[in-house]
Amino acid sequence: MVDKILLSEFLSEGKVIKTKHYNSNNWVNNLVFSFNSDSIEIDIGLEKDYIENIIMIGDTMRCKYTTDNFEYTMSGWVSKIKLDHPQSITIKIHEIEKFSNNRKSNRHDVYLCTIIKKNKYDETGVFTIVVNLSNTGVAFVVKEDLEKQLNEEGTLKKGDKYFFELYTTSHEKVCFEGVIKGQSPSDKGNKYGVEITHIDKENRNIFEEYINKLEKKDKEFYNKQDSFWSKHSKYNK
Repeated sequence: MVDKILLSEFLSEGKVIKTKHYNSNNWVNNLVFSFNSDSIEIDIGLEKDYIENIIMIGDTMRCKYTTDNFEYTMSGWVSKIKLDHPQSITIKIHEIEKFSNNRKSNRHDVYLCTIIKKNKYDETGVFTIVVNLSNTGVAFVVKEDLEKQLNEEGTLKKGDKYFFELYTTSHEKVCFEGVIKGQSPSDKGNKYGVEITHIDKENRNIFEEYINKLEKKDKEFYNKQDSFWSKHSKYNK
């Protein structure tokens, strides 16, 4: 809870966090304008996602911030919407959770259709959605009733190995083998973390090219952040 983990332990003005409106599946990069013991103020000036999802006072928001060692997830509700430039919303945080960041490389939030098979020779597999990825692994969400097609016990186990066909576009996919590293609940089913154990050169090149595009997009936002901060020094301490 908030009284156990303080925002000041890991956040500061000018940091970039990811935020998600309860009515959306999209994680949005946002800039921390300011915060106190129970709220953080985030930039929505150039993002359309919240307006398109008809954001209102009282709406539930999710936030996350990742360091080299930990990932912090926050839950809260919208307490104020400021329309004057620079536009922002204020989120009143009521819960903070802290997890070890075991991923060996940076994660990128995505929503990619993926087929999981027991092995690459199987003709059929189970449909899942990959929700984040890095150079070394992915996380996916699968419906609980579909897991029985992969494991007779109905739940995927840590150490289980599977074959993945991850579609970066409708015309291009990345194939690799991976091992289950962990599991957590999700609104849509069970969420599993996977470490990539084998990927050939051709698929590795496609995978890295896709990640480079994601990193370029993030870099563009960070450059926008630096430009904003240099023009609005009143937000700096």
